[in-house]
Amino acid sequence: MKTDWIAVIVILLVKNYAFTNAYTKLQVNGVRTILALENETISVECETNMPMAYCGFIHPSGKRFSFSGSSLIAGRCEVKINATKADAGEWYCHIGTSTVGLESKQKIVVRIVDKLAAVEPHMSAVHARPATLLCVSAQTLTPLSYCRFEPPSGSPFSISPEVTEDKAILGRYYFPANRSLDGGACAVRVRRVRHDDRGAWTCAAGLDDGNEYVDVIHLEVQGYYTMSTASVTGITFGSIAAIAVLVILGVSAWKKKTFLTGRARPETPEMAEEHEMAAVPAETGRTPGSQRTIPSVIVESPSEPSTSIRHEH
Repeated sequence: MKTDWIAVIVILLVKNYAFTNAYTKLQVNGVRTILALENETISVECETNMPMAYCGFIHPSGKRFSFSGSSLIAGRCEVKINATKADAGEWYCHIGTSTVGLESKQKIVVRIVDKLAAVEPHMSAVHARPATLLCVSAQTLTPLSYCRFEPPSGSPFSISPEVTEDKAILGRYYFPANRSLDGGACAVRVRRVRHDDRGAWTCAAGLDDGNEYVDVIHLEVQGYYTMSTASVTGITFGSIAAIAVLVILGVSAWKKKTFLTGRARPETPEMAEEHEMAAVPAETGRTPGSQRTIPSVIVESPSEPSTSIRHEH
């Protein structure tokens, strides 16, 4: 009987802990990230490996919070808030140590989400390389009853840890080995990203309340898609320029060949005769078709005082 009461107390403590610390804390690209439901009580924390002299927080709106307490000596400071959409964004804490000098600064991202949230709402992947898309339960230790994805192109599919790499859906999609539905993860590993994977991926999962919750991951594909779209204009104009140069060279060569051929063009006999006749000046006594001109010879006899007789031979 006593053992039963202890078990009930333990269960109540666990449920209370899960309720008061239900929000999820993650490291996303090296940045501490908090996924919280609206109006949920959360702690925005900063930590160091040395005692703090002071610690302060900067709200996304610019408002400042100071912190003092014994936890500074342990290298930890925090501020508790009832999270609303106004609290979402980038928080910063500035930390001073006993040594006078530069402060250290840390960033914490707070997101107000539904019960299922994309870990990276906007992410990029490299063409022909693998990529993992991940959504998680916003409440820690909340298992998922199922997981499904709707890709930007192609058919939606459901997925679970039983879908291993050697059993990949369509030979492309499988569940990451280091995730589980019981751990609140809805995930898919894309074996080789293609350009048509670019766009909005919808992840959806069922919770123990019988409802389905969704979030969206916007995926950008770098490499093949980026190069093909970014260089189309350059390639097109380069091709047009190359074709234009070839056309100009071809036309120039054709004109040159035509010009040279015109100079060396053989003449007809009629044209040759016409040119020859035009080049020879007209001469006295030459008849058409003759080759030589015979001059006239005049012989005169001695003249008499009274008469002159001219004999013409």
